[in-house]
Amino acid sequence: MESQEVIESFRKQLDQVEGQGGQQVQVSALRAYLDALEKDADASQEYRRQKHEGMLAHYTAETQHSIEMLKAVLEAGKSALQSLLIINGGAVVALLGVLSNLVDKTNGSEFAIRLALPLLLFGIGVLAGAVGFALRYFSQACYSESDDDKDNYEKWGDRFRHSTIAAALTGYALFGTAIVFSYKAVLMAYTP
Repeated sequence: MESQEVIESFRKQLDQVEGQGGQQVQVSALRAYLDALEKDADASQEYRRQKHEGMLAHYTAETQHSIEMLKAVLEAGKSALQSLLIINGGAVVALLGVLSNLVDKTNGSEFAIRLALPLLLFGIGVLAGAVGFALRYFSQACYSESDDDKDNYEKWGDRFRHSTIAAALTGYALFGTAIVFSYKAVLMAYTP
């Protein structure tokens, strides 16, 4: 029970005594009343302590959840960029192998010319992945320097984060486009 509540309760009891025509209060009755208030104050203090501990536990759980979600998002972004580098880089290596085999073939030059565009697209996809990693780094560096949600570091962090997403999406789009052009080049080369 808060001190203001104690005073208010005390006044109500005094008003009741006066309302019944009493002008004096027995000391024993007053002591019993104060003892009851003291018990209630202890219970109230314990309730406030428990409530405070509960709120702290809830805040700790929410903070821990936010941290784990941030880690998961960062790991997912890193995995997406790594996948982008692996698939585009693997495609570049594979196409370079095919092109090196076409050098000795008599009809290989036309096929090699058709595979040049997919090779370029896969290479740009690798570059997009590398740029995505750099932008991811800058984004996290800005966020770590940020003091609140409205400062310039936070704004630059958001810009770098959006640029990272755009670089990754561009890399995946380039990969898909290069696959289509590679498919068309193979069809053209081996269709009578």
